[in-house]
Amino acid sequence: MSDRTRRDEYSGGFPDGFEHFDKLEDPRNGRHPRHYFGEIIFVALAAMICGSEGFDDFERFAKARESWLRKRLKLPGGLPSDDTFRRVFTAIDPDRFCECFASFVLAISGKLRRQLIAIDGKTLRHSFENADPGTSLHLISAWAADNQLTLGQLAVDGKSNEITAVPELIDRLDLEGHTVSLDAMGCQKTIARKLSMAHADYLLALKANHGALHKRAEEFFSSPGHLRHTRQQGGTLSAADERNQAHGRIERRVVLATDSLWWIDKLERQDWPDLRSVVCVESHREQLGSGEKSVQKRYYLTTHEPDAQRLQQLIRQHWSIENQCHWVLDVTFDEDQCRARKGNAAQNLAMLRKVCLSLLKQDTTIKDSLRGKRYRAALDESVLEGILFPVSSK
Repeated sequence: MSDRTRRDEYSGGFPDGFEHFDKLEDPRNGRHPRHYFGEIIFVALAAMICGSEGFDDFERFAKARESWLRKRLKLPGGLPSDDTFRRVFTAIDPDRFCECFASFVLAISGKLRRQLIAIDGKTLRHSFENADPGTSLHLISAWAADNQLTLGQLAVDGKSNEITAVPELIDRLDLEGHTVSLDAMGCQKTIARKLSMAHADYLLALKANHGALHKRAEEFFSSPGHLRHTRQQGGTLSAADERNQAHGRIERRVVLATDSLWWIDKLERQDWPDLRSVVCVESHREQLGSGEKSVQKRYYLTTHEPDAQRLQQLIRQHWSIENQCHWVLDVTFDEDQCRARKGNAAQNLAMLRKVCLSLLKQDTTIKDSLRGKRYRAALDESVLEGILFPVSSK
């Protein structure tokens, strides 16, 4: 006779194609569960693709799509209720949940070619407790810019603690051969060392939090004499000039990159492992309506060679985590309005949204916006199946 209990059996139940979730531990502790754990997760994922935003919506979706769900699932206890979804998502281990989802999405997209991995933070505005916005959940995420998918996320206690959380997120990822970009908060010597040990390149925004080095960079790139000296000494000084017009303004970006680092103190250079180049991006903006003009200079430290054109592309790609991920989560998935806050619910729902976003972006069979794809999936079960079960995962 098998020693397998009902609880053991019901802790699985993931549909074919979702085997990457087998390592996800069922957090329920009752001896006689009514629903397969895997089926609860699957229903939530399908519901969110179709536009559902929370636990009540998950139940509504299940009731509306019961006949379709019964073709895919066993549903021995009927349809999960909103309270069932709430209890499960509140208790799931968010770190293991993230690990399983990342494995699932990577299996669909295939092995990542070398590309930019942007790491940045986002606060879920309405996830606070006791009417205190300061308790809102803050997440840092790693975003593969070319594949447009989230590789991992980690909750931190406010933006100020990103410095300690980034190394932990780096440890969880396979970054060998990739270029990791971070804003000024992540421009830390310890993080640079961590990336070097992971055999990854880095592109770090240098601002006033490194006052002395930032000032030297300003002085170097503002001095024609220093630039001339660099060329005379045989150092590389690469330049790129780009203009575009969009959003009611004209913008020109002048990029200078050099591997001549004589102006940085020797001991300082040693603290930034594998540092090869420093980059200056000078942005000139003119508002078409008012004619108002502005100039801004930004500086970066990188392990890459001083190829201004290539570095400009990487710098602009970093912002895809804001434009293609964070902004979309707010506008298309209404993330900032989510009120889930108990236990791990907010963090797990945030990961679920990112997986939905990745699946929607991976789908190339439907030529429509992300919002349009979600609407079509809600109306047409064949569209939903195509998103959930792409050919590469069958």
